[in-house]
Amino acid sequence: MMSTECEIEVRTATVGDLRSTAALHVAELPHGLFPRLGDGFVRRWHRAHLTSPYGVALVATSGGDVVGFALGSTDRPANVGWILAHHRRELLLAGLRALLARPVLAAGFVRTRGPRYARRLLGRGAAPARVAGKGDVPEAGFGSIAVLEAIVVAPDRQGRSIGATLAEAFLFDVAAAGVDRVELVTKAGAAGAAGFYERAGWHRVGAHVDRDGDEVITYRIDPRFVRAR
Repeated sequence: MMSTECEIEVRTATVGDLRSTAALHVAELPHGLFPRLGDGFVRRWHRAHLTSPYGVALVATSGGDVVGFALGSTDRPANVGWILAHHRRELLLAGLRALLARPVLAAGFVRTRGPRYARRLLGRGAAPARVAGKGDVPEAGFGSIAVLEAIVVAPDRQGRSIGATLAEAFLFDVAAAGVDRVELVTKAGAAGAAGFYERAGWHRVGAHVDRDGDEVITYRIDPRFVRAR
């Protein structure tokens, strides 16, 4: 548990937080496919992270209200594999319902992502999980890379170091799981948060154009760097 000077508590998310985290995600970080599928799908995606032994879901609260969250994993391939093994049907049905209600989005999905998601969601099996739990150290040689998928802070609470506190809490959890590399992807330019991550010590390691035609930047950090500061 971590807290800031403005009485913000950062803790592990619970099921009761998910309506708030999903609403924040959709409203404040609408990049990519999942947020455009709506609150219902995003809430299920966040809940899947809560149940996965590789998922990390944190919330920042003030007076009991959720004012920010961080979402990620200690091993992204293992996390995706676990989620598909345990939540594939639920996510598939929720995604199909959302696409049927959004024909323009559905057309774009078929064009840019359809075959890839079909292979993943309709495949017979998911990648086997390699690590027994969040607190276990990965076996030598696997080279797991954790991924910070999202950090969102409510607009009226920005500028108070809440995002930085969430990022540090995520890195502490990742370091405790024995992972020594963390990556994230953010949009280039004003739509992203490159400056925020660079000030926090993340290092740019690449850039590419995503499926929506936008330039995105990949950053990496050693989570032990946070503990050493």
